[in-house]
Amino acid sequence: MRWGKKIAAMSLTVMMGAVGTGLLAAAPAQAAGKYTCKATASMDKLGRPNASSVCKAGGGKAVAKHRVVIKCDQVQGAREQVMTWTLYGSWVGPGQKSTVRCGTKNFLRGFSVQTK
Repeated sequence: MRWGKKIAAMSLTVMMGAVGTGLLAAAPAQAAGKYTCKATASMDKLGRPNASSVCKAGGGKAVAKHRVVIKCDQVQGAREQVMTWTLYGSWVGPGQKSTVRCGTKNFLRGFSVQTK
């Protein structure tokens, strides 16, 4: 299987204001500029899902900090119980990249950007 191509085909650009972004508390316009944020997902060489987010200048909303959120599914036990883990990247300023990675034997469930 070519996971890279499947993830690239399924990659989702999450714009600020989209459903499911969670924390969209906008900072005052004087404290932060206008930015457009997006999240992307990929697979590393070992098959682990990675997600990253970046906010670039241009139209959009006022952003002081952002981080990426990734949801990973892991199959556990003889009965194959599915556990969902939510992992958060570090809070970084606009123009910087926030990244987070699921562990081994995990499957990508979803990803998004949180801002404040």
